[in-house]
Amino acid sequence: MPLFKKAEICDLSKKYGFQQRGIVALEPISRSEKIYECDPTTCSYYPEDDPRFKFTREQLLQIMESYPEVSEFIRNYSLMIDDDVFEAPRHLLTQEITDECALFNHSCEPNCDFDGSNDSWTLKARRDIHVGEELTIHYGIFETERSLMAGVQCRCGATSCVGQLRFDFWRNCEWQQKFEHVASPFIQKKIRDLRTLLGDTIMT
Repeated sequence: MPLFKKAEICDLSKKYGFQQRGIVALEPISRSEKIYECDPTTCSYYPEDDPRFKFTREQLLQIMESYPEVSEFIRNYSLMIDDDVFEAPRHLLTQEITDECALFNHSCEPNCDFDGSNDSWTLKARRDIHVGEELTIHYGIFETERSLMAGVQCRCGATSCVGQLRFDFWRNCEWQQKFEHVASPFIQKKIRDLRTLLGDTIMT
């Protein structure tokens, strides 16, 4: 069981829409406590260096057109791992989620962070978390403007909620200060490349 703290998967349809789920804390969690660690044997996704279930955006759109019944599942659960490479759940056609990693919903003010610095994705509390709080992350740590979720309306309810998710967070200096250190290697590289480009532009 990859969850280190007591939490449960809940039906959050009233907040997010039909059949949408999330994870809710069943005990207090202190800042920086480890909450979850990805187990490759049960993970819904193959490892990033495994070529299986890696698709271009166009390929995923074609699958969605051919199998409209799984379109929403693909849109919600596919992750960007490069500019035009997406990682889809291995049980795509049966729409099965085999572990908790795909069920942490987005918040513009998340209470958790993913950390992949040790080749094993773990999730830690960003701040103290109370019983009954939903465990959330910031999807900007994985996604850019080409995200399949781009354009959806955020329902996190945070005071700083951006509304429509455009996934251009990585371009924002304030966001970088808060989340760059926990962003995926793909997003961190995008930020570094952007700084290099801006630096070259200023010097010329």
